[in-house]
Amino acid sequence: MIGVNVAQLLHAPVGTTRSYALDEHEPDLAQELNLKSPVVGTLKLTRTNFGILADAHYTVTVEQECGRCLDPAHSTITGDLSEEFLPTTSITTGLPVDLEVDPDSPRINANHEVDLTDLIRQDIVVQQPLQPLCRPDCPGLCQVCGLELQTGACGCAAQDDDTPAGEGQIGRLGELLKARLQSGS
Repeated sequence: MIGVNVAQLLHAPVGTTRSYALDEHEPDLAQELNLKSPVVGTLKLTRTNFGILADAHYTVTVEQECGRCLDPAHSTITGDLSEEFLPTTSITTGLPVDLEVDPDSPRINANHEVDLTDLIRQDIVVQQPLQPLCRPDCPGLCQVCGLELQTGACGCAAQDDDTPAGEGQIGRLGELLKARLQSGS
């Protein structure tokens, strides 16, 4: 769990703040998102009229497949979150708190803990690059034979120089389509 117990802060007057350093290795999150570093950053908690406002700034390294050659690509993600957590149980009586709020709004659990794990997970997913690259000049794979072009030229480019643009990419597919149309099926 990436979070902290806020029982003392719930007893404090409105406007009271606490700051914490984040250096969390969450195994489930690391496995799900392929994190290659712990989640590091800062967490500032502020007592509000209704609950606790959590402001987090974090950095984490994620490994994905390169969008061109499928080798591992590492991306550093930096995020900022700000969410108000509302209590589920009263700090003084221990009874459930009945607040009319959105059911999807973050809540302080029954042990008076603020858990940022799911919010950070969602933020990392949104911020991951859509087409990560192992390096900026990655040449990718050959479209004909699939050879990794950063290891060297494959020879397919020299054979297809006389093919009009675009035909080489779907050439075999076109041949199969023509054969199917000619057979009448």
